[in-house]
Amino acid sequence: MGNVTKDDIWKVVQMGLTMLVFPLAGWVWNMNVEVAELRNDLGDAEKVIMKLTQEKENFKMKELELNSKIIGIEKDIEHMKTSLTRIEESVTK
Repeated sequence: MGNVTKDDIWKVVQMGLTMLVFPLAGWVWNMNVEVAELRNDLGDAEKVIMKLTQEKENFKMKELELNSKIIGIEKDIEHMKTSLTRIEESVTK
């Protein structure tokens, strides 16, 4: 071989840096793409969660309406029982 000069050493250093930097640049690019996909997925998940929360609230409102109707029916039944008891007492006297 011949004499190794500073230029030769610098070329080897540059090749080494290039072999290190290019894969790292590719890795950074892939990570940025994955982060963007995760952000999109997060946005979709937030929309689904908001929709489910709204459905849950609607279900609670329907359940409360049903419970109030049941309570109203129970009150009507109690009123009819007391009325029937009074009628029965009036008839049996």
